[in-house]
Amino acid sequence: MDVEFEAGPPDALRRRVTILTGIPALLATVVGTLGPFVVDVPGLTNLIFVGGVWLLGSWLLGHRDSYRLSESGVRRSGRLRTRTYDWSDFEGYEASDEAMTLYRSGPWPAVRFSLTDTEEPDRVREAVSQHLSAA
Repeated sequence: MDVEFEAGPPDALRRRVTILTGIPALLATVVGTLGPFVVDVPGLTNLIFVGGVWLLGSWLLGHRDSYRLSESGVRRSGRLRTRTYDWSDFEGYEASDEAMTLYRSGPWPAVRFSLTDTEEPDRVREAVSQHLSAA
């Protein structure tokens, strides 16, 4: 059974990314822009560049990915790259009404996505449960 869908990060993760990246990036940009009018510190305007790169990172982490669940595994296509995981790469999963987490073996980060973004969350749960056991 192939299931294809688009989903962003879970709401809690999205808020955390926004707070931990967006607010400091905005502050760095404001200080880099207005700071030279207040104090004479060489290189202060470089904070504009730092804030821009920081905001780019926030944008890349908070976007929606395309997923395809198939017999061979999970294909995750993002803005920068496409990655395919075999089902054997995962140790288990956890699902709530809002989100799903696929736990990867070893030190690798889990794959997390929002189920509220998907049109058919029950099909996604069913496809994952066929291949993985609940954690």
